[in-house]
Amino acid sequence: MLDGLFDTTGLEPHGICLLWRGDIFWPLAASDGLIAIAYFSISIVIVAYVIRRRDEYFRSTAWSFALFIVLCGMSHLTDVWTLWVPQYGIEVIVKALTAAASLATAVLLWPLLPKALALPSAAQLAQANEALSREIAERRVAEASLREVERQLRAANAEMESFAYAVSHDLSTPLRAMTGFSTALIEDFGDQLDGEARGYLDAIVEGGRHMGELIQGLLVLSRINRAPLQAERIDVSRLATQIRAELAAGGAGRDAAWDIEPGLSVHGDPRLVETVIRNLLENAAKYTSGTEGATIRVSAGWENGHQTICIADNGAGFDMAHATKLFQPFQRVHRQDEFPGIGIGLSTVSRIVHRHGGTIAAEGAVGRGATFRLWLPEPGETGEGGDDHADVDANDPAGGGHPSGRNADLAGTS
Repeated sequence: MLDGLFDTTGLEPHGICLLWRGDIFWPLAASDGLIAIAYFSISIVIVAYVIRRRDEYFRSTAWSFALFIVLCGMSHLTDVWTLWVPQYGIEVIVKALTAAASLATAVLLWPLLPKALALPSAAQLAQANEALSREIAERRVAEASLREVERQLRAANAEMESFAYAVSHDLSTPLRAMTGFSTALIEDFGDQLDGEARGYLDAIVEGGRHMGELIQGLLVLSRINRAPLQAERIDVSRLATQIRAELAAGGAGRDAAWDIEPGLSVHGDPRLVETVIRNLLENAAKYTSGTEGATIRVSAGWENGHQTICIADNGAGFDMAHATKLFQPFQRVHRQDEFPGIGIGLSTVSRIVHRHGGTIAAEGAVGRGATFRLWLPEPGETGEGGDDHADVDANDPAGGGHPSGRNADLAGTS
């Protein structure tokens, strides 16, 4: 069959059919040649576009279309060739290939029609760009407004902290005088007073002592954001072991079984991180003081892909219904006669952790202990605040607490 296709015996070129008339012959030859060149040019453009735009989802259709266009151009070239040479077999082969390519391209094009109709028009794109430009402008205005609000909040917080520091400092002197004179009255004239008068003086001294603790707590809170952070690698295991020894020497946590995992560390300010760990361990020791078989554990944990420091105990625990009070200054969930304190310690912990860009969360139940999870970002990391336990309580006037549920005590921090 192929031999027959290329057999030109008895065949004449198309030019003979046209009687070699120049007014017909040459326009046909020129037109077919120009059409072929145009087809080849179009196919080159399609191929270049497909190669450069590798993300196009219709690449197979584009390649098929480019092949179809090339074959169309070649069919016109064969028309020009057969004007002089009667090799119609080449024309048959080229046109057969063109027909196959055209059918394949048509089959691939029909599924693209709904997608093409779904593409936005130029007018729709212009409207979308205009709306996007307006949204960007509005966001820039909103960001500028937020930055101004943030600046005002920072200034207000700094002013409030300075005020709290000044007031706390100024109250200390008259309070010491009141407590001192009351103590002197008891020491010098206590035996001359009846029971009721002596009780009044004892109440004054106790109230002064408690007020002194509150003032000291305010001073602690006001100092947290005053000094710059000096962050470095801190050995939490060694720090916890040291604090445990100090607590045992003072009689706190002596009967508890301590389990401190080795190799724990965080990146933060040593002075502030020590305050955090000390508060949490002193609270754990305090709230396990009446628990038989008390245990205190310091270990590593994982939450949202971050390694955390977990401090857990099996002591008094807390009621999660009152958890929102935990990190608010001077808020307590236990009575003073159960566990003494003023409600500053965990508020201090929360502020320190959030100043580092970290998170702190707690879980527990009444009579079943509590677990605190602490995370501080490593160098190069940014603070998250995105997990469920790490959200700042909007009702927390201290500026950053978590619903955790534990007694907020100063626990000996100065």
